[in-house]
Order: sequence, then C-alpha cells, then structure tokens
Amino acid sequence: MPGDNPIQGHWLHELDTLQKNFALLQQQLVADAIHDIRVAIKKLRSYFKLCLALSKKEDKDQLSRTKDLFSILGRHRNLEITKQLAVSIAGKDLQKIKPLLVYLQLLQDQVAEYCLQAIQQYNMDELSKLTTQMEKEFENFDEHELRHETRNAIVSSIENVKDNQADFFKKSHLVRKDLKNCFYWSKIFDEHLAFSKTEIKKMDHILDNLGKIQDHEVLITNFKNFRKSILSDTMNEYDMIKKMEERAKKKREVALEKANKLTEELIADIK
Repeated sequence: MPGDNPIQGHWLHELDTLQKNFALLQQQLVADAIHDIRVAIKKLRSYFKLCLALSKKEDKDQLSRTKDLFSILGRHRNLEITKQLAVSIAGKDLQKIKPLLVYLQLLQDQVAEYCLQAIQQYNMDELSKLTTQMEKEFENFDEHELRHETRNAIVSSIENVKDNQADFFKKSHLVRKDLKNCFYWSKIFDEHLAFSKTEIKKMDHILDNLGKIQDHEVLITNFKNFRKSILSDTMNEYDMIKKMEERAKKKREVALEKANKLTEELIADIK
C-alpha cells in the first residue's frame, strides 16, 4: 500500500489537501484556500525532490504546470499580504493611505482574473502521473533504507545551508529553500532523523523570519511602484509613502538579522 510508505503517505496527504482547496478555488478565490494550496504545493515539490534524490534521478521539470499555478496564485497572495502589512505600517496614517489600498486592490482584482484562468486550465494529470511514478520508485526501498537515504538528503541540504551561511545576506533565499526541505523531510518519520526537537523549533523560527523578509520585500516593491507611477515627488503623500518604505526596510532588516543569528546557532548546534 502506498500509504505504508511514510514519504508516499505524506505526498498523498498533501495531494488530498490540494484537491480539496482546488475545488474551493474553482467556486471562488478565497485567501485561506490560496494559502493552503500553495503550502500543499510547496510540500509536494519537496517530497518529489526527495524522491528524486533517493532514486538518483534528475528533475525533468515534471511539475511545470503545478509550478505555474503556484506562481500566479502567489501574485494574489502577495498582494493580500501587502495590504495587511501596509495597514500595519501606516499606523496613524491609515486614512491617508486609502488611495494606496485602492491601488493594491485594483492590482489584486486584475491578478484574480488570471488566477481564475489558470485554475480553469489546470488539471491533476501531472500529479497523478507523479503519484504512480513515486509509488514505483519506492518499491525498491524498505523502511530502513528510506530512513537512511532521507537522512543523507537532509545532511546534504544542511551542507548547502552551511555554504550559503557565509554570504547569508545575499543568499538567504537559498538558505530558505534548503531549510524548508529539511523541515518538511524531518517530519516524515515518527522520530527525528537528523535534528532534535529544539533544533526543529529553531528551524521553524528561522523560516518564519525568512518568510517575513520575502513579505517585506514585496511590500517595499509595491510601495515604490505606487509612489513612482502614481504620485508626483512634490506631493506630501510621496514623502509619506517613502517613509513607509523605510519602515518596511527596517522590519526586513530586523527579520534578516534574526534569521542570520538563528541559522548560525542552528549550524553550531548540529554535530
């Protein structure tokens, strides 16, 4: 049974999550469903990458259509997060940023049309084929081999993190990719293969801060686009938005410093 294989079992669980949320999105674009389907796709991509590592095969871009869906839904998700962060950063200037919020909503409405189009065009054939492929690949592994090879894949990803740690401020996005895989793979089996519970928790905090960095980078980009394409540099609103950009940059830097420090600690803890 595929479910008897823990990696395949996790794959099937996320596939089920994707299917349920996809059905919701076919009826209406709901922020929570978009978030959940994107998380499910991230995990599916990670589990498939692990399968390729275990079977010593190369990725032939077999998740291309699913990646396209992930990408366009990400545009919608980014604008949703940007609106929330903009309100938070505005503080007492909330009333003054209403034109900005209207601008962001109009962008999101336009993106929504492309999201609906992508949803209509997407089908599960790609994932169904990979489910069959993974089941065949895992026929050659017993549980001991799965644990051993998964641990090797985790160790390899951690080595990548160590390499990129030296230039963390430029390569934090690469650190995030490898740590996310380590985080997902470490939770496949009942017992941790490479990390203690404390290390797993620290990894979660690192990923949280790395996510904040990405969110604030998108926020800064949208602030800048609004300021330069809509406002004149002689307007009071121009200076206000620019100050909000600076606040966002400071929050991004705080998250970057925290992530860097925690990553250094994690690497030092790992024997």
